[in-house]
Amino acid sequence: MRVYIASSFKNIHAVRLLAKTMRTMGYTILDWTEKATPPEGLNSAQRREWMDTDHGGEVFSFCAKACKDADFLIYLGTSGQDAGVEVGIAYGYGVPVLGIRGPLESPGLMLYGAGTVWVEHIEQAIHILEEMMEHKKNYDSTHRDDKDKNPNSFEKNNCSSEAYSILCNILNNSRI
Repeated sequence: MRVYIASSFKNIHAVRLLAKTMRTMGYTILDWTEKATPPEGLNSAQRREWMDTDHGGEVFSFCAKACKDADFLIYLGTSGQDAGVEVGIAYGYGVPVLGIRGPLESPGLMLYGAGTVWVEHIEQAIHILEEMMEHKKNYDSTHRDDKDKNPNSFEKNNCSSEAYSILCNILNNSRI
């Protein structure tokens, strides 16, 4: 499954650690951190200016396309307006969103409403991600020969309601 992690540049280390963990589970990460890294040797003001200036639009184009093409998106808070816009793009294309609230974050009406599932801690999200991958593998092996996979045949079994909600959303959108 292809995943985009929407977050603030100030959370780049957390984004990279989450992406690394997810890759070991079998996820494909549509990784903005590779494109949005300022050149070495800039002071903090220069880094900020570099981040606020999209040279040739390549970072914006990559991120907007990734939000559309992902099987689901993870919002990793606390984040600013750019991550909120990315969630909106995903929501507009029917891409499910797993939201991880920041430690002191209370998502507003629009951000909260665009999320499929919200959790308080990254450990909860990782548990959901593990469940999702396990159930996707089971679903794929059970329906390997089905030309038209029927999302209604996906059974909850021992899957948490959060993982089930996201998986059903993905399957109903025929994203995997």
